Amino acid sequence: MPLDPFRILGAALLAALAMTSLLIGVVIGLYGRPSRRTNAIIMAFGTGALIQALALELAFEGAERLIEEDHLSGLVSWCWVAAGFVAGGVLYSLGNRWLERYGAALRHPALTKLYLLRQKRERSADLLGRLARVDLLCSLPPEEMEEVLLCVQPVRVAAGETLFRQGDAGDALYLIDQGEVAVLVDSEPSTSTAPTAIPLARLAAGQSFGETALLTGEPRTATVTAITDVALLKIGKEHFDELLDESPRLRQAVETLNSQRLLQNIAALRERPDAAAWQKIALANVQRLSRKEQDALLANHAATGSPLALFLGATLDGIPASVVIGANFETLDAFRFTFLVAIFLSSVPEAIGSTLGMRQAGFGTRRIFTLWSLLVLAATLAGGLSSAFLVEASPVLLTVIGAIAGGGILAMVSSVMMPEAYEDGGPAVGLATIAGFLVAFLFAFV
Repeated sequence: MPLDPFRILGAALLAALAMTSLLIGVVIGLYGRPSRRTNAIIMAFGTGALIQALALELAFEGAERLIEEDHLSGLVSWCWVAAGFVAGGVLYSLGNRWLERYGAALRHPALTKLYLLRQKRERSADLLGRLARVDLLCSLPPEEMEEVLLCVQPVRVAAGETLFRQGDAGDALYLIDQGEVAVLVDSEPSTSTAPTAIPLARLAAGQSFGETALLTGEPRTATVTAITDVALLKIGKEHFDELLDESPRLRQAVETLNSQRLLQNIAALRERPDAAAWQKIALANVQRLSRKEQDALLANHAATGSPLALFLGATLDGIPASVVIGANFETLDAFRFTFLVAIFLSSVPEAIGSTLGMRQAGFGTRRIFTLWSLLVLAATLAGGLSSAFLVEASPVLLTVIGAIAGGGILAMVSSVMMPEAYEDGGPAVGLATIAGFLVAFLFAFV
């Protein structure tokens, strides 16, 4: 069959129409400043519309095409559709995870939060592994260590410098990350000589000192001097005490350790969980990002991210829908607009949320508009090309391609739109999702 330029142009324009809502969402995100709850309700509405369109336009009608045109059984038709959806979901998930590392997570607030949380956990895993070697900390509830991590500060001391002297106020616990320190105690002064420093111990990487300060705040019982350049992890007593005020469980654990005089009875430590188990439990309870942590990680992610990765990530979201529109377009009179309307509705809140996230990461207005305009252009080309190359495709190929696209869209909806909508909108998103489903379902009859 010869290529029909009007058919190709029509498919391209419909794909462009479906994606122009992205630009509407960008304008609203930049200048309208909708509340998070309002955006969540709109997103839930779009989610309901997409779910209905995926079930009816792609899954059901794809299987029906195989039954009617290829005379396959219902079970075999279902297998083709199911295989396509699974393949699409896997491809989307793998591509998304790969692109996230290069900055693509910024296109969705939900993806950004998950990515930043994974980054925090990766960093926390190493830090908790080192903190697990500190007897005092490893004896505290691992479930409470997420807050303790906020108190940890890196400190560097040059060789020959003194960290504190005997008799100073106890103000912090230290863990040696790199280097060595010497622990010295003053000798008893005599009538004829001044007190001298007597070496008591030599501590290296992995060892800690100053635990008593967190338990009792008593004066230092020794002087600590850096033998080499030293990298330390410091937990200040002031910040630690603030945590105790916020966490009754942590305070109870510290008071128990204090009453047992932990540092005077090291043998009692042998009954605590091993360091690996403690670290695993502590890491599993790292569930939150403070505003300060999120801003720092987000700034680093945006600075190191590639604009190309961000564009490819957005393309990963939008192109499958354009392929479906192009592959199913024959004439305007015969075209069913259910899927197009669902894509249009769901793209508005997606673009709003993405724009707000990019703004927070420091992206300029021009850069944001350029990204989404290029996506609309790419979607237009995808719609036209799919119409041109799939005009003579077999029912099986059309069904599988549609199912793969549907699987990718469903993976995006379930991993991005649903979590974000519920987090920001609460229980009201359930009714909004039903409303979107019913509105999209209406287009199946008009």
